[in-house]
Amino acid sequence: MSVKVYRDGGIVIEVDNRRVLVDPVSLPRRKPDVVFVSHAHSDHARLRPLRVLSKVPKILSRATKEVLDPRGTLTNVVFAEDASSVEVAGLTLETYEAGHVVGSLQLAVNASTRVVYTGDFCLERRLVLRPARILRADALIIDATYGHPRYSFPPRPELYRQLLRTLEAASSGGVLFAARPLGTGQELTAVISLVAKLTPFVARPVGAFNRLYERYGEYLGSYVIHPAPPRDSVAVVPLNDHPAGAVVCTGWAVAEGVPLSSHADFDDVVRYAVESRAQTVFTFSAHAKYLAVFLRREYGVEAHPVESDAASAPHNIF
Repeated sequence: MSVKVYRDGGIVIEVDNRRVLVDPVSLPRRKPDVVFVSHAHSDHARLRPLRVLSKVPKILSRATKEVLDPRGTLTNVVFAEDASSVEVAGLTLETYEAGHVVGSLQLAVNASTRVVYTGDFCLERRLVLRPARILRADALIIDATYGHPRYSFPPRPELYRQLLRTLEAASSGGVLFAARPLGTGQELTAVISLVAKLTPFVARPVGAFNRLYERYGEYLGSYVIHPAPPRDSVAVVPLNDHPAGAVVCTGWAVAEGVPLSSHADFDDVVRYAVESRAQTVFTFSAHAKYLAVFLRREYGVEAHPVESDAASAPHNIF
């Protein structure tokens, strides 16, 4: 029994002589048997490699495809949702809600062993989306974006109260909240509209994804889409192009701003790794090395960061 996990265009899972490529951002050196896209953020999937791999089955949600491929150019698409199961390339592939952004999914590969890929995920109950469930795994590949103790966030009710205090302190002067247009932008819209009972302006990129969330059943309340929200208004603007003085809302803002994130924080990442009961854990993203060392030291879990270089030798874990 052999499972290998390594990077080649995305993260590759080799099991039972089949190659599953997850979240490709470039072309792999070797052709996969199937591709899985967890969600539509550009650090997890890009359209060009998906187009080039035209004959390879691609598993993703309808919402993810709507963002990645608005012109409908992709072929061999297999749509999946929460608690879906498909047979592709001789493998049984299950998908489950990841709770990160609309359409985000986890993947379970059921072969001679069970391999779970979390993608980006969130375990907390929020005003938007359902939280991810912790999946049982023999081998777990887990996101470590916030896989360091400095990224232990306050619980959601406390973060929402912090946002409300910020709004109250701003009074009639207005306040701009800066967030990722797909993800935290929709949660902020819901907090301002449904909890604070205000009608915020939202910048066009945020508004476009608000509409997407609504098409897939999420209620965000009232808001006004504006090309350039006035500085003296209550508004949600993109994180990557926010004006000075905006309240930054992202997990990286744990020291300054509001650490509101659609990712799991450190405590939930560790909880997932332990409760999955995986024999081997592979970590990926920003704090992959730290998290792997922490899991080995504190919990005795066999853990390794996924190789960052596609030319590196893959791990053979069984």
